[in-house]
Amino acid sequence: MTIYKRLYLVIGLVALIALAFGAVSLTSSVASADPPDPQTCDQQDEADDAAESDSEEADTDTIEEECGPQDETEDADGADADDIQEPQLNGSITVPEGQDEGLSDADEATALASLATVTREDAIAFAQAKVPGDVQEVELDNENGSLVYSVEIGGKDVKVDAGTGTVLHVESDGPED
Repeated sequence: MTIYKRLYLVIGLVALIALAFGAVSLTSSVASADPPDPQTCDQQDEADDAAESDSEEADTDTIEEECGPQDETEDADGADADDIQEPQLNGSITVPEGQDEGLSDADEATALASLATVTREDAIAFAQAKVPGDVQEVELDNENGSLVYSVEIGGKDVKVDAGTGTVLHVESDGPED
């Protein structure tokens, strides 16, 4: 081997070792770095608002775009937090907004009944299959935009989907703990 070939070989090995050592030290420093604490949208918005409160400039943060509306009294759909019933039921029939507003109880019942594909009798049968007993009351209700039958059986309120007959929820009529 000539001296030049040996010199190229040594330089290549040194470069290879330097690259390998650099990669190892780089990955170890990345792995040992502490990740920043993730902030919730509320924490980010509070920090932004606090920083902006000292200035006369307009609200320039993008937290609303990233996290949705930041008004605690309304959800993303604009519904008041007090208007939302728990549990939220997702029925198969959506009641058009405003369809049952301003109507008498009898007119409201007629309007909702025209949307239901499950009969009152079938809803009772589905509810009794889940909760056996005598039926005290049956109502067709708009529960947060979903059409459901509320079947009261032995102190329990059984929510039945007015489109499929599926029992969506069973709750006790007593006070919640």
